[in-house]
Amino acid sequence: MFLDDITLPRLAHLAFVRSTIAHGLLKNVELEQSKVMPGVLGVMVAADYAPLISEIPQTRLDNMPGHSSPPQLPLVEKHIRHQGEPIVVIAAGTQLQAEDAAAAVHLEYTELPVISDLQSINFDDDHIASEIEIGPGVPENLTARHLEAQFSFGRQTGVTLEPRGIIANYDNISDELTVWQSHQSPHLVQVLLARILGIAENRVRVHVGDVGGGFGVKLHLYPDEIAAVLAARLLAIPVKYVATRIESFQSDAQAREFDVTATISFTEDGELIGMEGDFNNAIGAYSIFPRSSVGDSIQAAVQLGAPYKMEGMNSRSRTFWQNKPPSGAIRGVGQPIPCTVTEQLIDMAARDLGEDPALFRRRHYLDEEVFPHTTHGGLYMDKLSLADCIDLLIEQMSYFELREEQERLRRNGILRGIGIATFVEQTALGPGLYGAAGVPATSVEECQIRLEADGTIRVETGATDQGQGTLTGIRQIIARALNLDLDTIQIYSSDSGGARGGGAWASRGLSLAGEAAVLAAEDLLENILNMAGHLLQATPTTLKLKNNVIMGTGGESLTLKDLAKTAWYQPYNLPDGAIEMFSVARSYTSQERPHFMANGIQGSLVDIDMDTGKVKPLKHWVVEDCGNIINRDLVDGQVMGGSAQGIGGALNESCHYDANGQLISGSFLDYAVSRADDIPPIEVSHITTPQIGTKLGVKGVGEAGVIGAPASLWGAVNDALSYLGVRVNHQPMTPEIVLNAILRANKNIL
Repeated sequence: MFLDDITLPRLAHLAFVRSTIAHGLLKNVELEQSKVMPGVLGVMVAADYAPLISEIPQTRLDNMPGHSSPPQLPLVEKHIRHQGEPIVVIAAGTQLQAEDAAAAVHLEYTELPVISDLQSINFDDDHIASEIEIGPGVPENLTARHLEAQFSFGRQTGVTLEPRGIIANYDNISDELTVWQSHQSPHLVQVLLARILGIAENRVRVHVGDVGGGFGVKLHLYPDEIAAVLAARLLAIPVKYVATRIESFQSDAQAREFDVTATISFTEDGELIGMEGDFNNAIGAYSIFPRSSVGDSIQAAVQLGAPYKMEGMNSRSRTFWQNKPPSGAIRGVGQPIPCTVTEQLIDMAARDLGEDPALFRRRHYLDEEVFPHTTHGGLYMDKLSLADCIDLLIEQMSYFELREEQERLRRNGILRGIGIATFVEQTALGPGLYGAAGVPATSVEECQIRLEADGTIRVETGATDQGQGTLTGIRQIIARALNLDLDTIQIYSSDSGGARGGGAWASRGLSLAGEAAVLAAEDLLENILNMAGHLLQATPTTLKLKNNVIMGTGGESLTLKDLAKTAWYQPYNLPDGAIEMFSVARSYTSQERPHFMANGIQGSLVDIDMDTGKVKPLKHWVVEDCGNIINRDLVDGQVMGGSAQGIGGALNESCHYDANGQLISGSFLDYAVSRADDIPPIEVSHITTPQIGTKLGVKGVGEAGVIGAPASLWGAVNDALSYLGVRVNHQPMTPEIVLNAILRANKNIL
């Protein structure tokens, strides 16, 4: 059920009037005609909302006091900073009536100069939103060889199947707000709306239900969503807002707009000395509320060169304001950028030295004996399986046979490329990330388990499920811990009125919420056996629960249903306080570690059409290590989906703006999401390195595919073009960009 399928009595529909310019001042808003149109119930501007706002939405980070975003008002008051900002909201009886009234609003602006891309930014303090420098530096070596490269990455967005949407119902008598929202983190929304409205958190209830895709786009709280809640409070009726697809392209979080200069240094005999990177990241007009827009930039700086042993590393990362929608936490959060840059530098060095790129990587991986290890960039790793992953990839790809075939094809004028990319993936982030920043996004996952009166098990988890299968995985964890059939377990989630948790972000579903679940299940099992021991007059340690029956070594037995019946209806047959033992709650967070570090490697095989520049992916391989696997189908689905998303980002997807900040890719005619026939067969294999210090040994997996796939595609494309002596340095690697590289090569040859 999508959010738009939900309806309530007296429900009003909302339509927004949005800015048509990218930068300017609002001179005049004419509303008279809209107010008298059929079905209109309310026409609201910023001044109408001001008395209702207790805390203005504005992103601030306690650990980065120099990074301060402009306030993100629900409706623009005066200063317009990007195209698509909401200025007026109309409430009407039907969606068409609201849209007709919105079309009758007339806006007048005073336009201001527009900063549309990194090339138009003055690199001064007024435009710099944040700046960090990481690493000890690269040691000087007078005989070292240095290779420098430029990289450019275009903006992307999440493109969820179901656009963002919200239904808000404010009860003015009880002073309570109920929200249904297409979102990934109900408890975060609960906290933020309570603060904005100035009411207690327990007076706000947020349901998220089934969500048609998230990808990080639905981790934030957007101005139009806040405006919808305020409309419900002001009008005292329930309201619904579901973004149109063009509104999504104009206002959803975007990410990955980087220009990078990077250098790799190595000795004459091929030993790595270090890497340096200068990452410039355009983040839009605001730092997105409330998580901020600096995540991509920080990850880029931290992860440069992460899988490799080298003497030093240095990276500087800066974010810049511009007149575009804010960037945000889209799947992978910056990690695809340093992965691509690192792997391209490794390929360049191997090619310069005349070494095979796969064997060159293996020679320079971090040695097994260094773990646990903290990289030069400050990235903590318990243990990685780099060598095992590349060995399996070489076997799965038939790598050396592909190299031989590549040489034969080149002699026949066919450009074939083979790319390899090693990746690391930060998963299950702990409280040090947002806790230190003062952002109310919890890293703690709670699980509540109760034995019901009919012998079934009721579970509440703070995890949410956007299609990853997280809830299925948690049911399996509990079923295994209790030794019960899966059908015995009923799980509930996606409601801020239930067990608390962070929702879905940073691959935390089974790695953190699953850990809370297994702890709670083990506690409940112990309590069940203790109480059964009392009824059977047996030592609890001699009892086992299997197939819904508690059995003892002496042949005594008791069904779980009979135990539950006794607990709930005949508690006088159990010790005092026994009923409390059949309801258990446990919480978990990775407090001893900043995160769980997963890793893997991906391989790509592509052909390039010499006449058109079109890249045709032929096959894609992934060897991935997410620790112990609970459900192989769910893991492989996540890896394949992420890889497909990464391939699309590398070859097709880009949010295009003109020099005036006007979006020119506002539909699927222009924003090229990959079709089924664009994605090659994807073969997934696994290495297992259990996560240290946990019950399950599970690491996250949701972002692995999207981190490594672009780097692997870059490697394959530039491997093919290396035969012509050229390379591409821009993502997406569209046919035009690749063809221009081929034409440059032909010109040089002539």
